[in-house]
Formats: sequence, structure tokens, C-alpha cells
Amino acid sequence: MSADSFNLENSLTYKLHSLAKLIDKHADYTDLEPVRISSAEGRVLAVIGFNKVLSVVQVAKKANLDKSQGSRAVVSLVDKGLIEKRQQKQDARAFDLSLTEKGKQVYEEVVALIMHRNDIAMKTLSAEEQQNLLNLVNKIQHNLENN
Repeated sequence: MSADSFNLENSLTYKLHSLAKLIDKHADYTDLEPVRISSAEGRVLAVIGFNKVLSVVQVAKKANLDKSQGSRAVVSLVDKGLIEKRQQKQDARAFDLSLTEKGKQVYEEVVALIMHRNDIAMKTLSAEEQQNLLNLVNKIQHNLENN
């Protein structure tokens, strides 16, 4: 493909980045009760809630945040009483993170928002198309992770 025949708006990476930005616009956690959280904090809360217990490094990786973003979100969520840190027995420098009772309540609200956002994104796709899309995205992710 030459630069003359290249169409930026039809490239996969451009489309995926645009899609991610649209999804972020629908990821507004600021109205959650009893506490307002940022989108990064919402992702961290969702990842910990889904996985139950994770380290800070694992949280950042699974939430697709760099280490400093993940650490800031964790500190904020600890300060808000939504997650708790427990020192790991095998490594005194590392901590396990889990949801507090208050965090579990907010997690339920985050999950509801994620499900609603997914419903909006997929509403015109049949069940078969939705499954095909997820299968294709999984293949693309695998290609990029293993290249």
C-alpha cells in the first residue's frame, strides 16, 4: 500500500482509537453515589472487583494504565475508602488490593454503567455479530500481544 492509497479513517488503529475515545465519553463515573470517581479510578475499581485481589502492578496492567496512573488511582480509591491495601507476606514492599464493603457497592454501580455502555455500543448487532466481533477483537489482541 502506498501513501497515496492510504486512508487514515479506514485504518484499524485509527478506528480503534476513535472507538476508545467514544467509549471514554460514555464512561462518566462522576455521578456515582456515594462517591465521585474518575474514569481511571472506575477502571481500577472494575478490575479489582472482577479479580477480587490484585497487586498494584497487576491492576495497572489489567486496567490498561501506566504504573503512575494506576498508582494515583489506587491512592485516591484508598483515600475514598473504596479499596484496601494489605501488605503481601512474601514481599514487604508489595501490597494486595481488594474492595472494601463501600467499594463493593460502588463496584455494582460501575458494573451497571459498563453493561449499559456495552448495550448502547452493541444495540444494532445481532447476537451472532456480537460474538463474531468479540472473537475478532480477541484475535487482534492476541496478534498484538504476541508480536
